[in-house]
Amino acid sequence: MITRENIIERLQEKYPQYHIVPQDVVKNGDVHLEGICIRDESKIAPTIYTQFIIERCGDDLDKAIEIISNIIEQHQAPDIDVDKLTDPTFILERIRIGVQKESDENLVKKPIPDFEGMEQYLYFSENEPSSHDMWSVKLRPELMKTAHISEELAWSLAEKHTFETTSIKSMSEILVEMMGGLDSEEDFPDMSPCEMYVISNHERCKGASAILNRSLLERFAKQHNCKLLCVLPSSIHEAILVPLHDESYSIEEFSEIVKSVNGTLAPEDILVDRAYILHFEE
Repeated sequence: MITRENIIERLQEKYPQYHIVPQDVVKNGDVHLEGICIRDESKIAPTIYTQFIIERCGDDLDKAIEIISNIIEQHQAPDIDVDKLTDPTFILERIRIGVQKESDENLVKKPIPDFEGMEQYLYFSENEPSSHDMWSVKLRPELMKTAHISEELAWSLAEKHTFETTSIKSMSEILVEMMGGLDSEEDFPDMSPCEMYVISNHERCKGASAILNRSLLERFAKQHNCKLLCVLPSSIHEAILVPLHDESYSIEEFSEIVKSVNGTLAPEDILVDRAYILHFEE
């Protein structure tokens, strides 16, 4: 079986200009990923997750080296001015809220009252469509202190930036976008016994935090003449909304849908294995 140590040894022979070291990363609160870090003169060093490559290649070390070599040669570290990573103006212009499963991760974060098992945290990113380099940084208390940013201001601006990019689309509209070549949603038959909508952000990246926009969800419920709304967290990037028009729903069945979707996701993209019911007044 290939090991990370085998990979590092072979890569170091092939790329003597780099310093290649083991790197373990925690994603989405408690998902531990094994990887290697490719270091050169740059202050920013990319990490390649070797455990997935090892699983794919089995005993074929040459194949693993070929895959990683292609990654190294085609994907360079993003061109980031590291001084900006502690610049309060730079951070606050790009700050947003992300959601993940509850964790012990040392972040600027807080619980989500309506969504037990999840937490919200602050991050900033460079993910404009015009930007060639896309990256994000979770905010830790130490970084907030270094950048002299108050939590009150950070949360306020993060909420504003997060909510102003929220998007809600019907499931059939999403399918139209994915498949293309169809004139409208009417080209799809009604494939679900209930209405389903996808809520995310414009980039569809870390967009599940849109479910924190309570006022938007309330307006959505009113538009659909319902007092109950089911939320299915389908990944850290998006969630599914189902308007409920009576009490004859099964939260267990909705939770089974979430579990089924989670079975198709990478571990670092999974939120929780359950659905939620939100109640709104008329």
